[in-house]
Amino acid sequence: MFASLLDWLRGWPSRAETLLVGVLPREVRRSMYTDLYSACTISVLVAILNFIPIILRRQGATDNQIALYYAITALGLLTTGLAIWLSSRLGMLRVTLASWLAGRGSFFLTALATGPSALLAILSVFWLLESWTGPAYVHALQVLYPASQRGRIMGLVRVGLVGTILVFTPLAGWILDRFGFRVLLPMAGLSGIIATLIFWPVMRTVPEPAARPAQARLRPWQPLLSDRRLAIYLAGSLLFGLGVLISAPLFPSVQVDRLNLSYTDVGLLGFVQSFFWLLGYAFGGRLLDRLGGIRCLQFVCLINALVMLPYVVATQGWMLLPAFAAAGIVAAGADLTTLYTLIDLAGPDRVSEYTAINSTFAGIRGLVGPFVGPLLLAAGWPLSSIFLLCAALTVAGAGALVFIPRSS
Repeated sequence: MFASLLDWLRGWPSRAETLLVGVLPREVRRSMYTDLYSACTISVLVAILNFIPIILRRQGATDNQIALYYAITALGLLTTGLAIWLSSRLGMLRVTLASWLAGRGSFFLTALATGPSALLAILSVFWLLESWTGPAYVHALQVLYPASQRGRIMGLVRVGLVGTILVFTPLAGWILDRFGFRVLLPMAGLSGIIATLIFWPVMRTVPEPAARPAQARLRPWQPLLSDRRLAIYLAGSLLFGLGVLISAPLFPSVQVDRLNLSYTDVGLLGFVQSFFWLLGYAFGGRLLDRLGGIRCLQFVCLINALVMLPYVVATQGWMLLPAFAAAGIVAAGADLTTLYTLIDLAGPDRVSEYTAINSTFAGIRGLVGPFVGPLLLAAGWPLSSIFLLCAALTVAGAGALVFIPRSS
């Protein structure tokens, strides 16, 4: 009896894997688990990033400086084309490895930062170089995972990512309250570098993207004219992204100035967000494989409207629980649907090209959007009206995606 029980327990991981992603070829399975271990490691960095706006606010950053931080996150997206150009000359693997190590390693400098301006300068380096690795990672996902199971594999890997974030986020809030950001932020750099070293053996097996014809290099925006699906996707993504970016720099004003939340309070709310983030990844992969990226992205846009609405009425910290829960689902959904949709729209030969176009649009949106909220505040708009505007924009994004045809 006990032997049978032990055999059942030993076989449980394999049965769970089959239930979640199906039967995988050996090489795909090995790549998935390496990706999973790397994701669990880098989760420390991702969890810490969620505290950056609050850290900046408590260091004396203004609304405009927090808006600048969100704009900085888009800085690298505008130069993704430069990363692709460098990759075509130096090799994708070299550029990606150098960007990961240098960008994530920059977090060690935060131990010397003396205020918000120094933190913003260091974070600029991180976001610039981290964005450069996007096309290579999307290309790797396309090569490593079969299309019929890609969504479920991506979902499983990110379940591991967010599961670790779920555990670490309350601890990160406690570390900030007890020891400060100069202890916590270098931990982000350490986790990022270790995650790079874990994933690198798999990344080295990915072939370089096929060289584009000279004519395509001279007309990098041609897909916008020839692929109606891509153009409509970018329009819907623009509306959705503006709703996110206009509101995001104003959230710390409510959390710190109106509600006076401590780092520990934010960590507990972040725990709720991570729990729903985990659920989003656990179930999102199957929905992607069943419904497709575009239809799932519409649901993400609609749920995102629920992120802003609690900020309109919140007078106590617990009233933000629905906002953080919705934000967790949106974080998972936006991540999965963006990667999945770009791969689907691009086909086998143009993933890097489509990723670069998407990144450039996201970068332009990201440089403009964060400053709209502070400008509206300065013009006399109440916070509640701005949050309602953002909710309306993200719903409009869902409406725009309705017009995407189901096939090219």
